[in-house]
Amino acid sequence: MRTFVPAPPLKTRVLSITVAENAGGENLVLPSTSAVLGLQFRGRVQAGDKVLSLAGVTGIQATARRYTYAADTGSVLVRFTPQGAACLGVPALELSDSHVALEELLPAARVVEATERLQAARDDRARVEVVEELLLELPFARDPLVTQGIELLANAGEGASVARVARSLGVSERQFERRFKARVGLTPKHFARLQRFERAVNLARSAPSLSVAAQDAGYYDQSHFIRDFRGFVGVTPGAALPIVP
Repeated sequence: MRTFVPAPPLKTRVLSITVAENAGGENLVLPSTSAVLGLQFRGRVQAGDKVLSLAGVTGIQATARRYTYAADTGSVLVRFTPQGAACLGVPALELSDSHVALEELLPAARVVEATERLQAARDDRARVEVVEELLLELPFARDPLVTQGIELLANAGEGASVARVARSLGVSERQFERRFKARVGLTPKHFARLQRFERAVNLARSAPSLSVAAQDAGYYDQSHFIRDFRGFVGVTPGAALPIVP
């Protein structure tokens, strides 16, 4: 697996681009604050009983998902910023908890061309360039109100008040929630909870204890993180993250 920093013009919409090789089998993917664009240049990926399209976007997932990979599967995975998937031309809310074939969002001929070039690319860097070229063709601009809202929610901790954030932005709570859901795919409250969970999971991989990771991520205590983890994943952190002390 190799992760690339996106080209500078893409940084407002893309967090990272990863070229992933999978020998086959099942993977548990935890929910995160990012929609993901996936393009297979070899093999196939299946979610439940559904074989996913060779090129498609998976919106923000409310719970963990299990994906099954065919033997020797190669994929390019684009992890979007919270607003980044808006470059695909539809409200992010329409992508949430679903996988949408890219040809349903972009001209089919262009998607086929990109997929074929990806399959013919000589190495990982060339594969990333094919995907970057496709993304650079798509118009994108962040909603500044949503950008500010995300920052305020991140700094507010577990007791974040959406009403207070909306007032500080000079809009009604209803207006803020409507714009936020259209651009991000979740309500501000749900996003703040998922953002805190994601931060705690990342910290738990290297923190001296689960309690430290939870508190550094903004939870009141470890029990609150465990409760959230059960809600998002269905099991305790120890069962899904065995490396956590």
